[in-house]
Amino acid sequence: MRQKGQSEKTPNGTVNDGLTLVLDYLRKQNRPYSATDISANLQNKVTKTYAAKALRELHQNRKIEGRASGRQAVYHALQKGTDESTLEGGVVLEDHICKLQEQLTDLKGYAKRARAELTTLRATPLAFDLQESINQLQVEKETTFAILTQAQGTSAGQVDEDRTVTKRAWECWQKRVKLRRQICRDLWGRYLEMVDKDVTREELWVLISG
Repeated sequence: MRQKGQSEKTPNGTVNDGLTLVLDYLRKQNRPYSATDISANLQNKVTKTYAAKALRELHQNRKIEGRASGRQAVYHALQKGTDESTLEGGVVLEDHICKLQEQLTDLKGYAKRARAELTTLRATPLAFDLQESINQLQVEKETTFAILTQAQGTSAGQVDEDRTVTKRAWECWQKRVKLRRQICRDLWGRYLEMVDKDVTREELWVLISG
């Protein structure tokens, strides 16, 4: 019988040796065990009673993890990633994820605005369309003056009046063309600000044409 004040011992050594033996075994196996399992697997180097006490002490000192499994408790070594540095790293990672989500929201809003601008550009006459309109007006002008020239046999007053009307119509069309050209240039400049500078003119036309 152990005398009062005498340190409890394992069958083969001191208390600290027994704790180290149990802890090393759990770390090596890296799976949960009960006191009965440890005593048996260590070939009775520690008794079942001592193994149970050692496991409780290691658990209280937070050197191992424990949980209930049926009618008995099982214990296992601490898993990697549970130290404070890893927890801090997890907090930093979570904060980084939140920031990325905020950036994603901003990018979605930017993409929505860019699509709206692109829709506007597609609905606006482009430079070659305006040039085609100008060419058509030029043809109409020449045709009109040709008709006026053929009508030289009519009264001079009528010819002058027709010429004045034609000139006014031409000036009106010129103003329209200039206005449409200015609108197109403004929208074109805004669109160029939104696309990558490395995009070629051919790629840009393909993108606009859909």
